[in-house]
Amino acid sequence: MSRRMPQPAAALRGFHRIALAALLMPFVGHTAMAAEVSVIAGDRIEVQGREIHLWGVRAPEADALCYGNGQGEPCARVSRRLLEALIGKDEVICIVKDGSPDKLVSAQCSVDGADLGHLMITSGWATDDRAESAGFYELQEQAARTERVGMWKYR
Repeated sequence: MSRRMPQPAAALRGFHRIALAALLMPFVGHTAMAAEVSVIAGDRIEVQGREIHLWGVRAPEADALCYGNGQGEPCARVSRRLLEALIGKDEVICIVKDGSPDKLVSAQCSVDGADLGHLMITSGWATDDRAESAGFYELQEQAARTERVGMWKYR
């Protein structure tokens, strides 16, 4: 998979970071760009002090264990590390799907044009949150389960 950004998105890089303003005004469909991102969990990031939930994605629970080489490790930790690796030092672009000042913002986020939710689910380290996405990532989750990748390798 190429990590090159499509030309239209690359043109957006010329604009300075608008993440703070965009995240403080979370209107549905509003786009935000950010360079300073902290990963909280496999389905949550923080941008300039504002927590964002990856829309349609559910990371494994903290108490779920995955086993490799006979050693158990929390699946949630592996999921978080993968999201950190996917983001790296790249710019994250999010389209706000839901949120208000008193509610957690839910956004579909991408790095270099690749949807982070799609990548997390196809890798097997997150599931489709059907209550939120109405099955948007259902086929990707089913493929990960069938291929027994990520956490499905251990179940």
